[in-house]
Amino acid sequence: MSDMFRIDSQRKSAVDTVVDKVKSLLIEKQLKPGDLIPPEPVLAEQLGVSRGSIREAMKILSSFGIVEIRRGDGTYISNAGNQKIFDPLLFNILVSGADFRELIEVRAMMEKEVVRLIISNASDEELAGLDQCMDEFDLAEKQIPHNREVADKIDLKYHRLMGDITHNRIITSMYNFVIDLFAPTINSDLGYKEHKKMHLAIMARDIPGAVTAVEDHNNAWKKNKDESLHPETPS
Repeated sequence: MSDMFRIDSQRKSAVDTVVDKVKSLLIEKQLKPGDLIPPEPVLAEQLGVSRGSIREAMKILSSFGIVEIRRGDGTYISNAGNQKIFDPLLFNILVSGADFRELIEVRAMMEKEVVRLIISNASDEELAGLDQCMDEFDLAEKQIPHNREVADKIDLKYHRLMGDITHNRIITSMYNFVIDLFAPTINSDLGYKEHKKMHLAIMARDIPGAVTAVEDHNNAWKKNKDESLHPETPS
C-alpha cells in the first residue's frame, strides 16, 4: 500500500506535497474512509520528505477532519464527513467582504435544489417528520407571549432536517454550512408566511410551488435587510 505514495518530482513544499498526495489518492479511491495510513518513516521514504513534514501535513489534514490521529495506534482516513472541512471556506467568505445580498443569493440557489431533492427523494415518513417540525414551528410562532428564541431554534431545526432528507450527503453538508452562516442572524418571524408556503408545497410534492416559495422567502430576507440599511427618512 505504501508504494502508492511515491511521487515523480518534488516541485512544491514538502508539506504541500504530502497533503496533495493524500488528496489525490482519496479522489482516485485508492484511499478510503477507515484506511490506516502508512507510518511516518515509510511515508517519508516514499515521498522523499522529512518525518517532520509528514507530521505537519497530518496535523493540517487532521484540522480539516480528513484524517484521524489516534495516539499509540496510527493515523486513519476519517470515516465520516467533518464540518471542519468547511472552516477554510468560512474564513475565506468572512475576509472576502461578501455582503448579505451575495449570501442570500447563495442560500436561494442551494435551497432551490434542496427542495427539489426532498420532493424527489424523501419518503412519506420523512415528510411526516418534517411536517411535525412545522407543527412545532407553528405553535412557537403563535405562542403568547411570543418567544422568538424558541421559534428561531425550531426554524434552524427545520432547515437542518431539510438537508438530512435530500438523500445527498454532499448537498446535506453544503446546505448545513450555508445555514450555519445564517444562524447568528436567524429571524424566524421574518418570512414566516413564505416559509409556510414552502412547507405546504414540499408536502404536496409540488416542485414549482416550492421553488417559488424559496424565492419569495429569500426576497423577504433581502427586502428586510435593504430596509434596515436604508430606512426611509420621514418627510
